[in-house]
Formats: sequence, C-alpha cells, structure tokens
Amino acid sequence: MSIFHSTVSRRDFMKNLGFAGAGLGAASLVSPVYHDVDELISSSTALRKRAWWVKEVDEPTVEIDWGLMKRHHSYHSTQSGAIIARYLGLAEYTALLNQQAQARKDQMLNKTPGLTLRDQALNNASRGLGFTAVDTDKFADKRLAAISTPEQLGVPRWEGTPEENLKMMEAAMAHFGASNIGTAALEGDHQKLLALHGRQSIAQTYFPFEGKTTWPPPPTWVQPMNFTSDSKFSYDAATQITSIPSHGVYTLSYTVPQSHEMFRTTPNSAIFSAANITRYRLRENIRACTSMFIRGLGYQHMNDEPYGAMPGIAGAVLTGLVENGRHTIMSISPEHGSTVGLFELYSDLPMEHTKPIDAGIWRFCQDCGICAAHCPSESIEPKGGREISYEAYPSRITPKHPALPGLGFDPMGEGEAEYYKLGRKTYWTDGITCAQYRAPLSNGCQLCFGVCVFNSQYGALVHDIVRGTIAHTSILNGFFADMDTVFGFGLKEGEAKEEWWDMSLPSYGYSTALGAMHGGYK
Repeated sequence: MSIFHSTVSRRDFMKNLGFAGAGLGAASLVSPVYHDVDELISSSTALRKRAWWVKEVDEPTVEIDWGLMKRHHSYHSTQSGAIIARYLGLAEYTALLNQQAQARKDQMLNKTPGLTLRDQALNNASRGLGFTAVDTDKFADKRLAAISTPEQLGVPRWEGTPEENLKMMEAAMAHFGASNIGTAALEGDHQKLLALHGRQSIAQTYFPFEGKTTWPPPPTWVQPMNFTSDSKFSYDAATQITSIPSHGVYTLSYTVPQSHEMFRTTPNSAIFSAANITRYRLRENIRACTSMFIRGLGYQHMNDEPYGAMPGIAGAVLTGLVENGRHTIMSISPEHGSTVGLFELYSDLPMEHTKPIDAGIWRFCQDCGICAAHCPSESIEPKGGREISYEAYPSRITPKHPALPGLGFDPMGEGEAEYYKLGRKTYWTDGITCAQYRAPLSNGCQLCFGVCVFNSQYGALVHDIVRGTIAHTSILNGFFADMDTVFGFGLKEGEAKEEWWDMSLPSYGYSTALGAMHGGYK
C-alpha cells in the first residue's frame, strides 16, 4: 500500500483561507519547512505525533542569555508570602487574606453564579488526594517500597537506547494519564534552572517584619539542593539536604490538561478553581505510577516535589511541550492552550532529548495582548507598552518594608530579580499588583488564562487552519486575535457560568485522543 502524500503550496494554503488575491502579500511569508505532512511526521522519533505545523527547533522561540542566568533562590517568587508582605505591608496583606473566608461564605449564601455551594463543593472535591507526595525524602516514597527492583528480582535492569527509552516512557506515561512528555539531559546550562532550595514559599512563620520572627529561615526549613559527584540521588533527613548527581541525570517534563470550558468562568469562580486544582489530583497518580515504573526498570528517580524547586515551565519550554506567552508565568501548549499543568521529575534513565518547538505562539503573543487588555489589576504588559527585555520591570507598588536580608535578597544574588528569575528576553508581569488583586478573592483569578486565544475548542477545522497560519506567518495575528472575541470564545459572565453544569463534556473536560494514532482515535 503506497503512502499518501499531500503537498500544499503556499499560494493554495492562503487561497483556502480566502486571502489569495486580496493584496495582502501574505502568501510570500508562508515559508515551507517540510515538503509534505508525511515528511514532517517521519522527521521525529517521538511516538506521539503532533500537528504538522508544530516545528522542532534548536533553541526556544523566546531568546535566552544563559550568561545572565544562575541557580536561583526559589523564594524569589510571588508564591512567597514574605515577598508580597514586604511590598503591601504585613498588616495590609494579612487583612486581605482574612477576607477570603468571609467572602466565600457570603457568596454561597447569595448563590453568586460560579460561587454557589455546589460550585464550592466541586472545587473542594477536585483536589482528591492530591498534594500527598512526601515533603521530605524526595526519593524513597514509602508507598513505592512494594515495587520490587530488578536487583531484588534477581534479573538485570532494563537496557535500551535513549531513543527506545523515550518511546517507552511516552507509551507508559500516556497510560498513566500524561498528555505528552518532553525529555532532556540535566547538563551544563540546563542545571541553572534547578533552584538552590527545595522549599519554595516562605510561610508566615518566617515573615521578617514587625518582630514576627527571626531571619533568615534555617537550612532545615529551606531544604538545600546540591549537585554532587556521587552517582546516587540522596537525602539527609537531619540536614534536609538533597543531593543530585551532576552528570547522568535526565529531566522528564509532562503535561496535564485542564478544562477550557471551566476556565471560561474566571475570575473568582469555584468552577474555574476546580479545573485548576484538578491537575494536582491527576498529577499525583501520574507521578506515583511513573516513579514505580522507573523503580521497576532498575533506575533512580526524583519526585516532582517539592513543587517550585523543579522548573516546570522552563523544562516544558526547553523540551518542546510549550512556548512562552506574554504573561511572564504563562506558557502555552499547541494542543491544550494555556490551560495546562506542567510538571517535572528527574531520573538516571537515559532518554533522547526532545527539542523546543516553534508553533508561532510566542510571536502571536507579541501581536495579541488580549490577556493584558482583560487583566483586572493591569499587571500584564499591554500591547504597545514596554518592549521585551532581559531586565525585569519594577512593580508599580513601592515596598513598605526594607529589603529582605540574605538568601539572595540583600544583596541580590547573581541572575536574580526580587521575584523573577532572569535570563530570558520577555515581558515582565507585575507580580505584586497581581498578587494584591488575588489575595482577597475567595477563588483566585487567572482571568488571563481564561481569555487566551489558544484555548479554543478541540477538533474544529477553522481553529486548526488558524493555528497552521499562525505557525507560518504573523501578518494575520491581530485579525485572528480580534476574531476570537467577535465569535464569543472568551469568558462567561453572570448566570452563564452555571451553564457548565448542563454541558456534555468528555471525561476530565478535555480530549485525551490528541496525538493518538491507534485504537480508532485517528
């Protein structure tokens, strides 16, 4: 049986979009990289195939200056309460947080759409048994002890080429629930992405303001993470120091999609919040099953705990799962848009490096700006605002407390801003004003995720055509961004939020057939 080849010229591609002969000159900008679809598919050794317009590239589409990047203190994040309290004032920040519980009760009593009792019950149940991974020993989860190693079974460990191992992990992790995976060696500059400490947030126990506590937190709290010459992963319970081999370690990034329809009920909706928290419930099973599988093959692994010390977004960008977006902490998947959870674990199982991708997403974000236009706190850099930069923009809020001493705060460590990691040329969201807006809300915001153009419906031909066009030319980016709003793919307001309860959606609220080639799915 012959292989069917369908070659599409640049002119025919634009003609089918209805723009040929319109005087736009757009056709000349669609430069073919592959001669046909079959050639593109055969270009990758990956098991799970992606759309023809998702191209592999050698470097991420966002420019990176590795010389500016250093291993960072994981507290340099607006996930850290001490950072927000330094800017807003400890008393003011605490008062905002205290509003959450009362707001949640009032909204349930008032039957506020998206925040009713049943909405909140759904949100509370959606975490399931998530967040149950141990916060101490990162390698010897006691629940895995029942999984025999090859040594215990009296057989040699699994041996495969890096290419074979990549396909094996793709098959296994799809079975465990991951949508897609990406892999790379944790070598050289890539090591700069791992945080210096295992605990990301500085809890209120260590607010260094108004005589609340001493500073800095002890090493047993911050949980240092070191690279060593030893070939074994290790953890010292007394010092809580994690040691990782400096060579022979591989990163394994994976995606957990989230419901587009539920995210359309943002901001401050328990329905959206249920979708957001679900990724952790699903991640817990994927993490545990993957760890068991790697142990059963005879290799070491490190759990994707503590969350935040391991570079979920950065790892996903470097291994081709996503591209960066306009919002500093947003990354966008060609398959799932911005509503996708990104997680990572480490292992000494050799795996082929999956390359970064160019699907036109980062270029589109520079021409779009819809997330910034809708941001209620005006924290995202708007279209026509400041240019992308290697230097983080300062917050609009002047700190009320002095600089935090030590831990890379005062003086500031190399490669660090106060609440961002430096090294990429991007837009810099004001994380302080964003956190200030979110703090009193009963169920968070993430409106920027809900309005993202890339969260369009699965399987619609027109959306696939648009994505294919975006990947090849940016001349129509503004038009497509405007059309997303015109055709009503944005947020749901008022009573429309409750329509979710009457929708017939797939299990988990997203398609699990993307990338599938067998079993009747394609």
